[in-house]
Order: sequence, then C-alpha cells, then structure tokens
Amino acid sequence: MAQSNTVELVELCRVAPPSDSAAEACIPLTFFDIFWLKFPPTQRIFFYQSSHLISDTNFSDTVLPKLKQSLSVTLRHYLPLCGNLTWPQDSTNGPVLQYTQGDAISLTVAEADFDFHHLSGDDFRDPGEFRPLLPDLPAQENRISAMALQITLFPSAGFTVGYTAYHWALNGKSIAMFMHSWASICRSGEDSGLLPELTPVYDRTCIKDPLDLKATYLKFWSDLPKSVEAKIGVSAGDAMMGTFRLSKENIESMKKKYDHQVTSFMVVTAYTWVCLVRARGLSEKRTHFVFSVDCRSRMEHPICSTYFGNCLAVCFVAADSKVLIGEEGVGMAVKAIGEALGRLKEGVLRGAEAWLSYGSSLSVQRERVFSLAGSPRFELYNVDFGWGRPTKVEVVSIAKSGAFSLSDSRDGSGGVEIGVVLKNSEIEAFSSLFADGLSKF
Repeated sequence: MAQSNTVELVELCRVAPPSDSAAEACIPLTFFDIFWLKFPPTQRIFFYQSSHLISDTNFSDTVLPKLKQSLSVTLRHYLPLCGNLTWPQDSTNGPVLQYTQGDAISLTVAEADFDFHHLSGDDFRDPGEFRPLLPDLPAQENRISAMALQITLFPSAGFTVGYTAYHWALNGKSIAMFMHSWASICRSGEDSGLLPELTPVYDRTCIKDPLDLKATYLKFWSDLPKSVEAKIGVSAGDAMMGTFRLSKENIESMKKKYDHQVTSFMVVTAYTWVCLVRARGLSEKRTHFVFSVDCRSRMEHPICSTYFGNCLAVCFVAADSKVLIGEEGVGMAVKAIGEALGRLKEGVLRGAEAWLSYGSSLSVQRERVFSLAGSPRFELYNVDFGWGRPTKVEVVSIAKSGAFSLSDSRDGSGGVEIGVVLKNSEIEAFSSLFADGLSKF
C-alpha cells in the first residue's frame, strides 16, 4: 500500500505569456496527433536536491518567483501549451489546439512533508506516493487543457517540478524542448531568444496525409466503445516502480556480441524485454513489444527537427515467448527489433491505417504486451534551472500504461536508466535476472 503522502497547497495560479505575445494561435491536430487523442496523459517529475544551495526562505522569496517569471517568458515561444483542445462546431476537419489571449497554463505550488530521498531513489516504490507531486489537468465540457505544471518544495531537502500533458498536444521530444527552454531562460535570467535546436516550428503544412489517416483515426475513436476506451493505455493495478541502470560499458559489451550494425537502442530494449518476459513467467504463445520512432528525418520529405507536435511511427514486434526465455533470447529479441526498424525503410507510414486497431486488439493480451516510453536522446538530466542538474527524473505515467521507460544517465556517463513497473511477485525475479544476465556479455 502507498504511504499516506500529502502536500500542503501553497498556491494554485495561472501563468500567462507576456502581454506583448501573439494574440492567438490555432494549430490543427494532424493524424499523428489524432492517433493519441484518447490516450491517458504523460506524467514526469524532476527531482532537484538543493538543501545545500537553497534555504526554505530563499526558495519562496527568490527561486519560486524566478521559476514563474521564466515560465511566463518561455510560454511566449510555446503559446499552444497555454491553449486548449477544442472542436469547432463549424469544423469538419477535427479538433484544434487553440490559444487565445488570456489563456494561461495552470501551475500548482505545494509543500511536501514526506521523504524526498526515498522518492528520488531507485528502489521500488508505490506509484501512489508520487501522485501528490503531479498536477491535475483543468478541463471543461468543450475545452481540455494541453498541459499543467506543479512545483513542490521539500523543506531542507529540495524541490520537484512535475507535469501532466496530453500526448495529442506534443510528444516526448517537444516536451523535452520546452523543459530545456524553460531551464535555459531561468538560468540566464532573460529572454535573448532560444537556441535554434530549442525553437519550435508549428507549420502543419509539412505533414502530408495522402492515405487520409486523420479520418481513419477519428472514426476509430468515435466508434470505440466507452468500455474499451477506458482501458486504452492503462494496465492493471498492483504495480511498483523501480529504476535499473546499464552503464556505457554494459551497452558496448552487448553490442560487441551481435552484428556491428546493432544500436544501443536495440540491445537495451531487447535485454529489458527479455528480462520482463522471464520475470513474468511467460513460456507459451507470442509476446509483443510496441515502441514509437521519431519520423521527422524519415519522412519522404523530411520535417524540421524542432517541429512541435507528434511525428511518430509505431513499430510492432512479436516473438515466441519460449524463444525469448531460451539461451539466445536476447539475440533473437535484438534481431526482431532490428527487423522492425528495417521495415521503416519501406515507408514509415506503411500499415499506419491499422496501427490503432491492431494496438487495440493487443490490449486483451495485456500480460504479453510490453511498450516503451521516453528516450535517452531527450537528455532530461541536463534540465538545469540554475541550481544544479536533477538528481532523478521519473516517468510516473508508466505506472498506468505498464510501459518501461528509458532516459539518459544522471551522471552523464553515457549509460541508460530504465524505469520498470512490476507486480510485487515479479520484483525479485526481475532484479536477479537483470543483474545476473550482464555477466554473459
């Protein structure tokens, strides 16, 4: 059971972009966005240990105002994050992300009275312990906010920055760009313009839809029974969250055992997938691994690397459980993942009309389906607001989706952090399999 963690609400406010920002912004959702229309929001928490740098008084008088002011300035460049999902009555082209002057992003400020170091550690913790550190997303009948933020002070320990954001509004890369931009402006204390790699591009005309996937996805969601919709992206309860690590040396040793074209992504995800299959005791039938791939550079007409929004292809990988639990299981998983990535060369949208329907069909095999969240390429441990790098970055939403997460390493050594969600009965087996398996590389 989760500990009874509580926070004291200090302030619930709305942070708007500067008054001289653009008066409005209207961004149509593309088929890439509509794919995620009814998935649960993503949630992540950044932990900053700062007891040696920031007193509690200094936090309230200096740090918090600086975070809020820099957030406002950052929103000048990211206006859609203040906006809402709306479905214009006269529109036959689906929903839009609409910002009008006066819109703002919801910011919760709170103070916690529980153990900062426990929550920011790697040991298994009940996901319910993180809930007080995450904001709710404001919603009205015909308007749904894209994102909400929460800053929580842990007296004499540090503070956290948490967000809740809908995937239909932006993907992991876009969220990472926003967080890096906010941190950069907070550190510098001024808005001298964003670096090119952090400057979002909102042009939707670059997304072509020759297969009319937008209509296909909208119909899928409208036809989906509410009972099934409620289960999309949501796994069973009784879960605990923990973090495991692979060093750069671990990863390089794995790659050397296989073909020279094997990537770090392939060996890390294959190794984790196999350990999960074995820990779950799956030995019959097929098991599935689902992950998304950034398409910006893979489209027929490449899209700007800082395009704001979703641009993801979905890869489905399947393998026999008895093969994965065998002696060459990791190698077979590497091969299967490599083949799925190789098929993208035939066209990143090949089979896209069936992505949602096929994914939905897999949901009935929940125990046999594994998915992925996050990427080390986001470099989230470099999100430094001016008081040091995060001591931990936690993808809390995997507790609902059942996915495992990947991120860069907190020490910047080139390793990878892997967040997993396991039942209590699986924790000991997975921990042992993960540690012992490394000796074979």
